[in-house]
Amino acid sequence: MASVHSEGSTRVLEYGDLVVRATPEASGVRTEIEVANTYERNATYSVQISIADGEGWTAHNRFWIQDVPAGETGRDEAMIGSADMGPAPQTPKIYVDEFTPVVDRK
Repeated sequence: MASVHSEGSTRVLEYGDLVVRATPEASGVRTEIEVANTYERNATYSVQISIADGEGWTAHNRFWIQDVPAGETGRDEAMIGSADMGPAPQTPKIYVDEFTPVVDRK
């Protein structure tokens, strides 16, 4: 089950082994993701995140976090959206469109 809370201007979504932080900036929404590898082998994660304002502003990005060792946490970040889209949402809504772990077979 997902939970959402705020840390200052940053919205935080916790969804199982995934944590997403979305911080509004002038040129879009800085989005940071962390994935905890709870498997016994290395894993790669395909994660697609959408950020929206609930009124028509929506942007997304796919993250590939590769070869996260067992018991470790993988991290990545990206700017989602752009100034061309208009003002970034000040209270971003975070959606996990896809969360696919690929675990090494070795």
